[in-house]
Amino acid sequence: MNKLLLQIQQLPGLKKSSHLNYPAALNLTLEWVSREIAKFEPRQSSVSKSLVNWINGYLGWRIKDLYSPDQDAPISLDAPIATDVGETTRLDLLPDLTLGGLDGMIESAQKETTQRIGVELERYIEQDPEQKLRNSYPRSHPKCNCQFLSMRRLLKDPPDRFQALANELNVNYTTLNSHWGRKCERLLQEIARSLGYKQESQP
Repeated sequence: MNKLLLQIQQLPGLKKSSHLNYPAALNLTLEWVSREIAKFEPRQSSVSKSLVNWINGYLGWRIKDLYSPDQDAPISLDAPIATDVGETTRLDLLPDLTLGGLDGMIESAQKETTQRIGVELERYIEQDPEQKLRNSYPRSHPKCNCQFLSMRRLLKDPPDRFQALANELNVNYTTLNSHWGRKCERLLQEIARSLGYKQESQP
């Protein structure tokens, strides 16, 4: 994350201000980015330009705040701090970085979030705390519920085939397959979204 924050400060097009406390506004923005980066979704072919526009939307307001009365300036990355070897700044303590690899760092941050959601979704399927999955089944076939199917299709490696599940549950193959597609997949998508998953926009 420190590397990404350093990259951001060197991006062309980032809003600037001659205000004395601009570093404080930038610092607030970087803190916001570190919390919200997983929600960033490129809106154009250039990831860098899309990222700059996204950040500027927040940074612009923080710059406006600088010109509002009675604003307490937060600690800046450029603020001097004492260390064992003398005085330095937070910025100096961050690792050196070249401009390359921005796309990779953003992708890595988003991938970590996706992996976290995957683990939480797996736990949800196993526990089904609200019983949404186990209460969704074809008429007269309660064992053929979405929790059972999800565990056998998504959590098992290798997953069971629909025909094998239909035979085991004594359910018509078409009925089982249709229930999975119309009910279970929709439920799982809703649960994933509630955990923070955002589907990538189609080009």
